[in-house]
Amino acid sequence: MTTLRKWRFPILIGSGLIAAGALIYFSNGHISTEKTQGAIGQRDVYRDGQVNSADVATPGSAPVATIALLESSDFKSLAKDPAFQELMRSDAFNGTHRRAFVELLADRSFQEIVRQDMFAALLKQETFKRAMASSAQDLRFEAFRQDVRFSELFKNEAMNQLLKNEAFMQLAKDEAFASLLSSGSFQNMMRSDLFLRLASQASFQQALLQGSAAQLVRQ
Repeated sequence: MTTLRKWRFPILIGSGLIAAGALIYFSNGHISTEKTQGAIGQRDVYRDGQVNSADVATPGSAPVATIALLESSDFKSLAKDPAFQELMRSDAFNGTHRRAFVELLADRSFQEIVRQDMFAALLKQETFKRAMASSAQDLRFEAFRQDVRFSELFKNEAMNQLLKNEAFMQLAKDEAFASLLSSGSFQNMMRSDLFLRLASQASFQQALLQGSAAQLVRQ
């Protein structure tokens, strides 16, 4: 009995310390697990929802237009054509009125009338150049309608539509444009259904505006 009394208090104190230690251990372990799981969970959610801007292509940007052009079967076929290569490299094709020219290339009236032999000859006429600069809208082309060389050309509805096209009216005053239209490479391309189809594609038009089409041909 004496011995039990002697060790009673140390045993009680020891048991209390063991119990307290166990409580602290399990309490900290539970909180730590929740905190760890919460942090990982939040990190996983953020990772799943995050979008890397480098993976998203910007619509209309130069790389996107170039990639789309390179993937075009029409461009792949034409890139091997010497006439197409010559046209892409020409100074006239890459002149200052590039936007107007790209717009004109996709115009059906221009595509039709440019195949007419007399059209290139018309643009070289000094009287036609003066007529283009005239403000007499109704009378400035009347002389050409009466001219036996060009009368059939002016009876064509495509020609009449073209004379209302602002892009054409702007370009027709440019000497480089007239020279380009009479060049063999341009004439060959405008008679190519493959080229006309390519000219209507947005990727090719944008590449022309950015100058990358000519660079691709050089490469």
